[in-house]
Amino acid sequence: MKAEDARRKIALLRKVSTSNGAVPAEAETARRLLKALMDRYEIKPREVRAAAPTTTARLTWIYWQELMNEFGLRLDQFGNRGSAAVGNNSKVYIRLDENRWWVEENRPGGRQQTTARSLGVESLRKYLKEHAPRSYAFFAR
Repeated sequence: MKAEDARRKIALLRKVSTSNGAVPAEAETARRLLKALMDRYEIKPREVRAAAPTTTARLTWIYWQELMNEFGLRLDQFGNRGSAAVGNNSKVYIRLDENRWWVEENRPGGRQQTTARSLGVESLRKYLKEHAPRSYAFFAR
């Protein structure tokens, strides 16, 4: 591997984070690999150009699907949009291309109200821990 290849990989590794859908272990591994490459090739942080923006074709539903499986929810998806029912009155909507999610709750009179919104898989996991229906009796928080 050449130093230029290492710079390109470092730029890509900088993008691996929990806010972009990676689990904490993946983000930590990326950080360690990034540091090892910088040390091995003696690359300073300012020498690395920013990586090209991620296109929607590169994003996948895998992290979101695994999250829904953790809570026994079924993820329906079409293109860059997905949704899953959370209990009887709520539905979570996901925009894959924006790494964004929001929850809409059915209100009396047939109208819907957005009750939560955020970015990334980890923030949705935190929300579901508090609001998803329990699938078994001995649930530990």
